Amino acid sequence: MKIFDSHCHIETGLEKYNISVSGKNIIFNSIDSYNKFHFELKPEDSLTLIFDFRENMDLVRRLVDEKKIDALKIHSRIQKIRKEDYPELLETLNSLKPDIPFVVDAFYHGTDPEIQPSLEFIIELAKKYSSLPVVVAHSGGIHVSEYFRRLKSIRNIYFDLSFSLSYLRQSPVYADFKKLVSEGDENKIIFGTDYPFIDPVQQLNLLVEIFDESGINKSAREKILYSNARNIFK
Repeated sequence: MKIFDSHCHIETGLEKYNISVSGKNIIFNSIDSYNKFHFELKPEDSLTLIFDFRENMDLVRRLVDEKKIDALKIHSRIQKIRKEDYPELLETLNSLKPDIPFVVDAFYHGTDPEIQPSLEFIIELAKKYSSLPVVVAHSGGIHVSEYFRRLKSIRNIYFDLSFSLSYLRQSPVYADFKKLVSEGDENKIIFGTDYPFIDPVQQLNLLVEIFDESGINKSAREKILYSNARNIFK
């Protein structure tokens, strides 16, 4: 069965990437990272850029206009986005007139409470850009149950399983990820690893284990492992 990894990083190299895939969505953490590594992508790969909306926007606008990137990523911790910054971020996005998907980090981590993910922003973004896919990276992490409950009815929201399955395997919220996979819309869930932070083989095996335990059929597995993400990151 074909696999597309919706969430992968390239900065430390791909030598230890240990599963066979038919493409990856590779996330670049900055313009500098893009300049150093974008030439290493293969034709079947997609490119997502985390951009600093406070600077280099002329370059970002050119990359969007020239179709050099396949998605834009918003990451509150990397971009240092606080609650009061979201209006400026939305204004900047509006000036870009984007026609590509958004990926929004939703994994709660670190000691600064002011730059954690914002569920309210994700809802506002999805409604404002209702014609574009909005991928919730890591599906909300420890808050997956709330994210699933509040976002599942929004047509253009997609849940990315990267990192969370492996990292939260021994936590009580793992049952909520099983519920997301077994009860969520099979057209809205996508496989990802977050390599190199998680072993791709372990991430894949955990998802297949959930498939087996939940009785997920072959067609739904193919969508979650490949075609949903492949269709988003064209």
